[in-house]
Amino acid sequence: MIDNRMIDTYVLIECDLGRTELIASNLQEINGVREVDMINGVYDIIVKISVESKKDLDEAYSKIRLVDGIKTTVTLVAYTKD
Repeated sequence: MIDNRMIDTYVLIECDLGRTELIASNLQEINGVREVDMINGVYDIIVKISVESKKDLDEAYSKIRLVDGIKTTVTLVAYTKD
């Protein structure tokens, strides 16, 4: 049986002060990014990435890290137990 499940990953992002809206807009342009929400708390943005392969995940995450104004990220890979 072929496993066709997507790799779902969430990235918590801390932004430079006053840059959150611009960063959120830029993140929406990255392949694999499915959702971008601004949040309150320690982090400013949560991003959902859904991709088919680890290579695609690496590419999306690398592009996220290059967005100007991002201070720190925390990445959470989601999985389900069969």
